[in-house]
Amino acid sequence: MERLRHRFPDQPPEEGGLDIGLLLDRSLGVGAALILFSLILITCADVVGRYFFNAPLAGAFELTEILLAALVFLALPLTTERREHVEVDLLNMVLGAKAQRLLAAFAGLFSAALLATFSWRLFTHAARAAHDGAVSNALEIPLAPFGYLAGASCMVSAFIAFLRGVQPPPEHKTDKDHLEATP
Repeated sequence: MERLRHRFPDQPPEEGGLDIGLLLDRSLGVGAALILFSLILITCADVVGRYFFNAPLAGAFELTEILLAALVFLALPLTTERREHVEVDLLNMVLGAKAQRLLAAFAGLFSAALLATFSWRLFTHAARAAHDGAVSNALEIPLAPFGYLAGASCMVSAFIAFLRGVQPPPEHKTDKDHLEATP
């Protein structure tokens, strides 16, 4: 069985193990691309139908809402893995490398706890929607699967954030260290 490992974007690939980034790109990345393509097709069909044939695509607004939510949640683990979330690093200029590493570990673990809580609540909400038979208004699309998708996405993101907390990125030279090393 392959060993699961995580690689930071600035680290060279290692031999052996399963690269989480590659796995996410090949699964969630392809899924997100297909949803985005579907959104493009729906929008084009709706616009062409509305303005050229005076017959808009029935349920286009509802489909766009649902697919957009699915796109956001499919992209969440990709964004977490690539470290592309918005970060405010006001303290990085004054903190040393070790303090930055501790802060990165705290941020990873805190994010993991928050995402795990979101996952739990989304799974609970999806289970309630499944039990109640909740569907969308116009097209009557069941809503529970999208809640489960959102919960699973948050769970995967929480796992990645946990890995970042347990194994924060390697120490980077600060601008101050770089200036001191330059003759």
